[in-house]
Amino acid sequence: MQTKLFEFKKNDWEKDWVGMPEYNNKEQDPPLITAIFKFRTEKDYLNFKDLIQEHVYGGEKVFDGMQKIEAKSSWYPHKEKASRYEYI
Repeated sequence: MQTKLFEFKKNDWEKDWVGMPEYNNKEQDPPLITAIFKFRTEKDYLNFKDLIQEHVYGGEKVFDGMQKIEAKSSWYPHKEKASRYEYI
């Protein structure tokens, strides 16, 4: 009979977690309003991006995080860079 290299029991981690901080996973609230913009050309898109970067976001980067070539998103105002985990 072969023995297991690691044998875990249910909730075996609890004895090692003593004194560690607790975290609650917190889901991000969905947006209240979503606006979709469509551009005929890449030049039109770049002009739009430059305008909102200058006049709406005060020169800050407009699109952040995971973006696709054909789909981009941004929060206004920019969301705070918070962790998904909340310390209790």
